[in-house]
Amino acid sequence: MKIGKILELIITDTPANIAKRADVHLSEKSLRKALNKAGYEYRNSGEKGWYFVGEGEEETVQEQLIYDFATAGKAKANISTNVNKEPKDTNQLSNVGIKRGKEQVKQANEQSAPTLERTNVIRKRSSFDMDVELMKELKIQAIIHDRTVYELVESAVRHYLAELKGK
Repeated sequence: MKIGKILELIITDTPANIAKRADVHLSEKSLRKALNKAGYEYRNSGEKGWYFVGEGEEETVQEQLIYDFATAGKAKANISTNVNKEPKDTNQLSNVGIKRGKEQVKQANEQSAPTLERTNVIRKRSSFDMDVELMKELKIQAIIHDRTVYELVESAVRHYLAELKGK
């Protein structure tokens, strides 16, 4: 969505409500941060609202997409690759985790066929409980394969549902 359109919506609605819209795909906090990065600031004193204080022409900025200024979710994951959970001898350095990961990538590449990805997928946020060790492994695989956790979960669920339909 273009910044100009968001600014039009903010006149009559709150950023929180705008962020909830299906066509925005940002949280309220991300929306506000993106507007700040685009050169807008919110003023509480005087006439309240968003004002352009950035460099350049405001019309040019308003034609840009808000996503150009939004940062991705959590950029860094804090994941331990110590599979055994046993204290490691500091004198003995091991590449077991790295070798295991590389082997898994090689196997996955051999087994996987090219898949067609849908574009403009509307997503619904879901929440569920998962085994802690399984979630750790999922995060590790996401990093190894340079994908997000939700992409791996979607792929696994699609594969499983297709398998069920085939039975």
